[in-house]
Amino acid sequence: MLVAGISTYIWDGRYIQSCHQYICNKLRQQVHRSRLDAARLDCAIRGYATDFDAPPPVEKPLPPLPRSWPGKSPQQSLQRLSGNESNSTDARLPSPSTANESEAEIPAMTWQLGSLILLTFGLAFIAIITIHILLPHLQRTFQLFSSLLLAGTVIFGGGPVVIPLLNTYIVSPGWVSPRDFLLGVAVIQAFPGPNFNFVVYLGALAVQHTRAPSFLGAAIAFLAMYTPGLAIVVGFTGLWRLISEKRWFLAVLRGVNAAAVGLIFTAVYKLWQIGRLTAEFQGGSPLGGDPWLVMITATAYVGGAWFGVNAPVAILAGGTLGIVRWCAIDA
Repeated sequence: MLVAGISTYIWDGRYIQSCHQYICNKLRQQVHRSRLDAARLDCAIRGYATDFDAPPPVEKPLPPLPRSWPGKSPQQSLQRLSGNESNSTDARLPSPSTANESEAEIPAMTWQLGSLILLTFGLAFIAIITIHILLPHLQRTFQLFSSLLLAGTVIFGGGPVVIPLLNTYIVSPGWVSPRDFLLGVAVIQAFPGPNFNFVVYLGALAVQHTRAPSFLGAAIAFLAMYTPGLAIVVGFTGLWRLISEKRWFLAVLRGVNAAAVGLIFTAVYKLWQIGRLTAEFQGGSPLGGDPWLVMITATAYVGGAWFGVNAPVAILAGGTLGIVRWCAIDA
């Protein structure tokens, strides 16, 4: 995410283009100087005058991108940067000086308070992760909290991205079996709401062989997963007015957004690799090993992408086709 943000900032700042232009200008000057020297030598040999010292043509440097366009909000600036700005009056977003400004701000949230929240969360996060590394044999409840706190902090993209991370932090230590994890994934995908709610199910299972009750594990998992996002969002709310129109910040946001989309593709591929649960493969196997499951996946994708099939309809159709396969083969 950091590399994506910095790369987009460098590209939007025209630094690469400026370096390329500088090198081209230097090469043109060198070629022009070589031609002048050759022409002077030829004229000296022939006895002609050498009155041609015109400077070589130099391209003008590329102008830097403006911080924001007049009368436009940062969102409109991003639209113009990406070439998606609409000329329709209804499609234009209100500027910060409109009447909706009071609704977009939290009057009590200042940049000082936002910075304090971010600093406090950062210090607490470092302390908890340090204890988790130095003292790996603490109680399961603390290990669960620190692991999910780390997962909630480093997750970008949400949605399917959280599933592979939870598999690493919950299944790999042996707290939850791969079979229970994959069954929970299937259930959470069939229900509305964010995939982050999956941690409540995992938290209850993670403490099942300890003295802690299951509801305590569920509450700890919920708190650990949602606290980082809330702290970061609330903290940046105070800083938003200071950095929302900065050119470098808009460029970094574009890069982070693109990298998050890439992470979602990666997470979906990992789910594909462990999505098939059978008696022989309790830990999951690739869906590509069963042509029927490949057909269900392709049908759901094509129906949602080109035929407007709603997600609940696709889920119910996939479940029905799974029952048909069970009746025809497994039963």
